[in-house]
Amino acid sequence: MAYGDTGVVRGMHIIYTRHAKQRMIQRKVSPEQVVEAIEAPDEILPGDNGEEIAVRRYGIREVRVVYEEVDVDTVVVYTVMKSRVRDWR
Repeated sequence: MAYGDTGVVRGMHIIYTRHAKQRMIQRKVSPEQVVEAIEAPDEILPGDNGEEIAVRRYGIREVRVVYEEVDVDTVVVYTVMKSRVRDWR
């Protein structure tokens, strides 16, 4: 698995996969929005393979971050989605 840049969330390292970084650029999602979604989500949903999906709403838009805490001090972000809130319902 190819990993990209790192950052820090709740004192843990955050690692972005190449796929997540590409999606962030395509969908104009900032690293700050990703961190906000993980640190203070409006909702957390279960993923398909043990990961979690942090949902953070920004008005009529929401950011969904698919991530996994791989150990006590590391979070890996796999992908980022952005859409109008009603599109997900």
